[in-house]
Amino acid sequence: MLSSCGGGSASTQKSELPNYEIITLNPVDRTVNYSFPAILKGANDVEVFPQVTGRITEILYTTGALVKKGQPLVKIESTQQRMEVNTQKANVQAAESVVASAKLKYESQKKLFEKQIVSSFVMNTAENDYKTAQAQLAQAKAQLIIAETELNRCTVVSPIAGIVSGKPYKVGALVGPSIITPLTTVSDQTTIFATFSVPETIYTQLIEEKGLVNTSNGFKATNTQAINFSLMLKGGKMFEHKGSFSNLSGILDSATGTASLEITFPNPEGILHSGNTANVIIPYDAQGVLVLPQTACKKLQDKYLVYKVDANGLAVGVVVDVYPTNDGKEYIIGDESLKPGDEILASGVSRVLEGQKIK
Repeated sequence: MLSSCGGGSASTQKSELPNYEIITLNPVDRTVNYSFPAILKGANDVEVFPQVTGRITEILYTTGALVKKGQPLVKIESTQQRMEVNTQKANVQAAESVVASAKLKYESQKKLFEKQIVSSFVMNTAENDYKTAQAQLAQAKAQLIIAETELNRCTVVSPIAGIVSGKPYKVGALVGPSIITPLTTVSDQTTIFATFSVPETIYTQLIEEKGLVNTSNGFKATNTQAINFSLMLKGGKMFEHKGSFSNLSGILDSATGTASLEITFPNPEGILHSGNTANVIIPYDAQGVLVLPQTACKKLQDKYLVYKVDANGLAVGVVVDVYPTNDGKEYIIGDESLKPGDEILASGVSRVLEGQKIK
């Protein structure tokens, strides 16, 4: 593949070669700011669904507003539920009347029984009628509570305090418990979790060098001061507050060779929002590493192509894994494809053909 690029004879290509800058790789120390794209999520994101079926009559919130727990968000048509409440209230009143009559009859029969005017059968029958009436009253009250609960569910309230977002339905829309899209989402965003994936090399560094240990409750940081997480927002602006380690998956994805990492950021000013994306920055002091100028690397899918000059002075393409340093000008070699003492082309790699004479 490398030798098939370009055109013309080898002699023509060699004669037209410019003077390439060649550098020798030597181990150096660098501070690396590893940058990983992350998805932000609130400490508690709750999707709000209705519990009754009906048409929306009012929407009581503004997208992006801060709401309290229990604050009304949406009202759903409640005519049927109100009628049911009135019916059950009437049933309770009727049952109370029956209880009152049964009580009077029982008390009267009890006095007559004490005077041996009526038999125990008559007195016990009156007592049973009284208890039956009390049970019916309790049942009527329970039905009233159910009806009132259904009526209250016609007003959808916020389950938590947080930021309310999304307004997918309009007044008049028919909604119910089976809808797929929630009425809205309420997010507690006082704390934000940034979730992202790290390659195996960073995974190993975090475990072995940053004090992360595997416990029965997952990976925990034993030396949190050694980890200084930052967050770069859209446009390159750095978030004011530093992040702390939250969780690291103990399993590498066999398909991607990455592990999932979660960092917690305080969000007292409400700048960060659930669902946003940002870049988590992990600084790392790399010692004795090989670095390449970015001009020496050509993007090749998810890797980079570098041209090494072999013992015969010919260009040999090498595919490498790299990580950027914090100056934005160099890459650190992340694998063993190149060795100390190797000579590589520092620039002009887009014009080089495999096997061309360099020196």
